[in-house]
Order: sequence, then structure tokens, then C-alpha cells
Amino acid sequence: MKKWILIGGVLLLAGCAEQPTDQAAKSKKCERLVEVSVVNHASDKTLYEKDMCLKKSETALDALEETDLPVVKTGKGEMAYVTAVDGIREKSAGASSGWVFGVNDKPAQVGAGAYQLKDGDRLEWRFEKDAMAYFQ
Repeated sequence: MKKWILIGGVLLLAGCAEQPTDQAAKSKKCERLVEVSVVNHASDKTLYEKDMCLKKSETALDALEETDLPVVKTGKGEMAYVTAVDGIREKSAGASSGWVFGVNDKPAQVGAGAYQLKDGDRLEWRFEKDAMAYFQ
């Protein structure tokens, strides 16, 4: 009986020892941890908000596409332009409305397909009634 208790205790400790190793392996796979949100500022509605684990090569556009919200864009790569997210189309809230994005509370100065995110960044995709005003 003592033998079985000892074996059970050893197996339990072995199982506990493996758990931190698994967690460490998971955190090593996450090259960039980024806080991602998608917000319709025209209606003040948050469509998506979550921390996302990205690879080093992934961009602001990749992060948007990984939200699983339907995304419509023209072009690709560095020349991609987002025209709709979750059915919300540019110009649907006025002639100047559209999708823009910012990182760490600042408007991005390059296209979404070119913007490589860094670990700890806060990415916000925004639908604005006046998209150009966001950059001023």
C-alpha cells in the first residue's frame, strides 16, 4: 500500500513539474503580445478587444485579419487598403468616414500591411466619421 502511495505521489509531482515547462514553451512561441481592438467610433461600439499573440513578421493588417471579423480590402501587402470591417464600409457614415489604425494612441504613418508590431503594442483599428481628422 505504501508503495502505491509513493508511486502516486511521484506521478503527481512529475505532472506538476511538467506544467511550468508547458507554460514556458507556450510563452516562447508568442513572439509579439499585442493588445488589439476594433472600434466603431461613429457609434461608439467595440467590435473586438483581446490580447493577441503574433509572429515577428506579422503586421497591423495581419492582426486585423486574425480577429475573425469579416474584412474587405483592396490591394495586398504594403499597398492593402481596408474598405470594410464587420460590414461597416467606408463612407457609410459620411463622405469622409473610413477605417484607420493607430498604435500606442498615435496614428500610424505607414500602411497597415507595412506596419510591423512590437511586443507590448496597443493596436486600435478605428472607424471614424472623419477619417482624415484622426491624423491631425
